Amino acid sequence: MIARFWGVRGSIPTPLAPEEIKGKIVQALRRASDHDLSAEGAVRRYVENLPKYIAGTVGGNTPCVELQVDGHTIIFDAGSGMRNLGSALMAGTFGQGQGVAHIFFSHTHWDHIQGFPFFQPAYKRGNRLMLYSPLYDMERRLSGQQDPSYFPVPLNAMAADMEFVLFPEGKEVTVGDVSIKNIRLNHPGGSFAYRVETNAAAFVYATDTEFTNLTESEKGLYIDFFSGAKALVFDSQYTLVEAIQKEDWGHSPSLKGVDLAREAGVENLILFHHEPSYDDQTLQDILKGTRKYAALQGISHILNVIMAYEGLELAF
Repeated sequence: MIARFWGVRGSIPTPLAPEEIKGKIVQALRRASDHDLSAEGAVRRYVENLPKYIAGTVGGNTPCVELQVDGHTIIFDAGSGMRNLGSALMAGTFGQGQGVAHIFFSHTHWDHIQGFPFFQPAYKRGNRLMLYSPLYDMERRLSGQQDPSYFPVPLNAMAADMEFVLFPEGKEVTVGDVSIKNIRLNHPGGSFAYRVETNAAAFVYATDTEFTNLTESEKGLYIDFFSGAKALVFDSQYTLVEAIQKEDWGHSPSLKGVDLAREAGVENLILFHHEPSYDDQTLQDILKGTRKYAALQGISHILNVIMAYEGLELAF
């Protein structure tokens, strides 16, 4: 099971501003005073060893996560990161019109569907796209996004074979020998988490949700759904203070993810759906704070806290 992250930002695509790039250059130059950078090789080694928040970026594309499992391509959400995923897939069987993708939608807020019109495999005849959602009108929603008032190419002009699969709440579907379950999340307009499970591992994608004011029975349902997962991709858009200030906006703080992951016996907590106003330094500070909080909880097993970023690849 291999997870690749193509879009990790929440709410709206957030490209780096020129001032942010200048700031990264300044930080890199300040650190260079004790290094001999007279040769190109030395410069490259220096850059490779810089912290990621200086040498790179978490990324500004909205949610899209690829999961390769047992030879199947499973995709979660179709945010703007889906464009780059599509380009990568076209280098393989999808470019030959022989690809099959299983796409699961958490919900249809703009940041989770806006990349679908730019997904190249959808324009290649012969490819097969299976689109899953607990929403009975998923086809209507995607088609509405590609109405001529908003986009020049209608959904029915895409050449790939598309099949919309109604995936009722609380039910299970299978892709080969892979089991996928869903559970409803607390988010304005509704959202759904997905649990992918094989004999070897479980992976949970749970974004756009607010885990506040849960009853014990509700909390128990989520703990069971997350239980024993190798990885939990978790909505961590807000700080704890912001979560209080923005109650009922449908997002969570990273510390709540630690609490739930600890009780569920999760191995890797992946912070996801980053606030668009946070720069890379702010996200690095959140990661440090979350790891410190996890270390103070007396967790009986090791909980690895990871900040999702574009290009992140994890094997389970």
